[in-house]
Amino acid sequence: MNEIKGMDSIYGIAIPEKDKKALLEYIFKPNSKGVTKYQEDYAKSLKNLVTSAYFTMKGDSIIAIAKKEGKKDAIDNFKNTLTKNTGVNKRSKRMIEKDDNGSIWSTFTRQLRA
Repeated sequence: MNEIKGMDSIYGIAIPEKDKKALLEYIFKPNSKGVTKYQEDYAKSLKNLVTSAYFTMKGDSIIAIAKKEGKKDAIDNFKNTLTKNTGVNKRSKRMIEKDDNGSIWSTFTRQLRA
């Protein structure tokens, strides 16, 4: 209980005080069947066991992995947006000339794709 009360975050995710109380009840307060809500939810599927074991095994490194994947996805989305909006030929990777009025964004995106 002291561990949960003393935590500000789990894997970088802030834990509000009301969630700490709910988490304590979720883990420790048994219901009429003598099991906690956590035990009930955990026992619902084998996937819960595997997920819990993986997160426990990887520890803090899993957050770094998630951040890295998020950055990669963001970069890929940005590149795709530029490709759609700038007229880059996907095969030759060359710009398709358009009348862009010489805007700074047109110049910027053209330089990024070069």
